[in-house]
Amino acid sequence: MSSRRFVISVDSCRPGMRTAEAIFNQYGAVILFENTILDEHAIDHLRNMGIQYIPVYEESMLSVSGMDKDWAITDDGFGFNVKYEQDVHTIKKTLTDISSGKRLNREITDQIVHTMVGRPQQNRHMVDAVMQVRRIDEYTYYHCMNVAMLSMTIARWMNFDDAMVRRCTEAGLLHDVGKARIPVEIINKPGKLTDSEFEEMKRHSEYGYMIVTQDRRIDHNVAVAILTHHEKMDGSGYPLGLTGDKINQIARIVAVADIFDAMTANRVYKYKDTPFKVFELMQHNSFGVLDPLVLNAFLSNMTHYYIGSKVRLSTGETAEVVFMNRLDFSRPVVMVGDRFIDLAVTKSVSIVEFL
Repeated sequence: MSSRRFVISVDSCRPGMRTAEAIFNQYGAVILFENTILDEHAIDHLRNMGIQYIPVYEESMLSVSGMDKDWAITDDGFGFNVKYEQDVHTIKKTLTDISSGKRLNREITDQIVHTMVGRPQQNRHMVDAVMQVRRIDEYTYYHCMNVAMLSMTIARWMNFDDAMVRRCTEAGLLHDVGKARIPVEIINKPGKLTDSEFEEMKRHSEYGYMIVTQDRRIDHNVAVAILTHHEKMDGSGYPLGLTGDKINQIARIVAVADIFDAMTANRVYKYKDTPFKVFELMQHNSFGVLDPLVLNAFLSNMTHYYIGSKVRLSTGETAEVVFMNRLDFSRPVVMVGDRFIDLAVTKSVSIVEFL
């Protein structure tokens, strides 16, 4: 949908306006789907559910007589993308400074977190940002931003309070700060790492913990999450081999965000997977690795944003995703022309490319 979006207060909504993305309640259930035409009942329902702001499409605002846009927050993606790129540049400079021996400038990272948490929820733009093509040599900087946004959003989907949302956002932003101490030839090596190189790469979580704890103001749980975001529920992770009951909640959230963004990005050593392939791996192959409660919150909500996506099927046909199967998010119902194909039933057909 190319129409501009505006974020407006629910009290300013009028019948006839059209939602610009799905609206969720505090438990992650859909209240209204994208492209819903609002009526009085829907507006009252939003108000009763405690929803304060929603995105609507511009043309639906203009179709309501007497409305103007002076009080609306523009949400056409331009402002989001500009701030996103600015923050990526800031993270790049921050990590470069650390590489040269400087300390973490927490005032700068605090400002990124404050702005990210404080602005209206823009989940659609977040999904677009995560899926954009990134320069391989810039991967780490974009990855830090994306994991921060995803961690923040998962914490909200899990109905955590504002303080916890902020801690998750900060941990996501700084989870890979220790890579500033890893030699660049290891970070950007196109081939398989040697055993010694891999062991050094794994130390980035320890380096990150040492970097952030130089600042005594850092929240202890955030620092621990940076240290332990590669731990696994079954104890097979690193650096401490902790089991699930000893891994803090922030680290569990960052782990899910980290894995999703890493797997959907081009890397120096692999081409990105489609989000649907990642959904399959996360849903069916992460037992003993990821916290099932965090994973369920992520998959149940994140997958909604891929309805309407264009994909290429193994048959060579282009299709549109029209419905997500909760039992297998990787195999949605798609529409090809005027035909519907349930990929959970038609096992011989699969999604091979995200367009």
